[in-house]
Amino acid sequence: MSPSKKKGADRQSVEPTPSTKTIDYGLGWQWSWGRFIIVAVVVVLMAVIIGVFYYQYNIAPFRRTIITVDDTTIDTGYFIKRTRLAGADPMTMLNSLTNEQLIKLVAPRYVGEVSPEDIDQGLRSAARGGSETISENEFKEWYRQQLNESGLSDAEYKEITRLSLLASRLQAYFAERAPTVAEQVHLNIIVLETYGEAAKTRARWEAGEDFADLAREVSLDEGAKENGGDFGWVPRGVLPPVLDYIAFSLNTDNVSEPVDLSDPSLDPGQTAEPEVVYFLLMVSEKADAREVAEDYQPRLQDKTFQDWLGQEMALHNIRYNFNSEIYAWINWQLSKSTSGSSDQK
Repeated sequence: MSPSKKKGADRQSVEPTPSTKTIDYGLGWQWSWGRFIIVAVVVVLMAVIIGVFYYQYNIAPFRRTIITVDDTTIDTGYFIKRTRLAGADPMTMLNSLTNEQLIKLVAPRYVGEVSPEDIDQGLRSAARGGSETISENEFKEWYRQQLNESGLSDAEYKEITRLSLLASRLQAYFAERAPTVAEQVHLNIIVLETYGEAAKTRARWEAGEDFADLAREVSLDEGAKENGGDFGWVPRGVLPPVLDYIAFSLNTDNVSEPVDLSDPSLDPGQTAEPEVVYFLLMVSEKADAREVAEDYQPRLQDKTFQDWLGQEMALHNIRYNFNSEIYAWINWQLSKSTSGSSDQK
């Protein structure tokens, strides 16, 4: 073999093949393409895994649907915002937001739509408070503070204002249609501190003592005590449910068994520990239709509205994604400081 052919053969023997090609980073070491690709794939996989975990634990829970009313939904992030803003218990907020969605869907057919101009006027009225006027700069600063303190977006805050105006108009609509004549009973009451005292007082009535005299002697209710227990005419539906049921079930001139007013069913919305008192009820007269006293009109108006809401709920597809675990998680989110609990949607 000639020297020239041998030199060519030597050059061919030292040229790297594509499979062994290397990269020199100028740092005194080299990586093969295969190793570089493996490391890159590992880095990408780690980033994906971290991203999945972050989404699963820091984003997805806030986007989980918690209330569905027909085709409208409320996610957990918005639910937490509203619960924090209202200072309410999550269970109470479930009911409030459900009612809000029903009003959103149905109210326009009764009271029409709320325009952007109505929303702006409502916001400016709230910003003015007791003042007659407010400057544009003052209004903008007030509104900026509302958004900052509530954690709501501009669209969310205006939507809440719109729904509030809708609800007010709807309540006024039903208030105008509340009955002014209703079934009523002439109620007499004695209020006592313990069951034993109530039972003893009822036994004295059964033995022949006058109910009015007993009320003046032992009742804790000062107003009724002065009147011999006379509570006046009461329309159906304005008393707490248990008292209402007993009063309208009693025969005339009969006295009820002691009724525990601390029974949670009397006031499902109460949060404080109730004061334990016992009622004795007596109905002296009944009327199927009697003019309702002015003092009871607001309660009947609210009852008319609440009855409508109850009937409307039965006409819609309402679903809740809510259990003890979600309840505990939401309370944990609510317990965080404002800076640490800004919604992560």
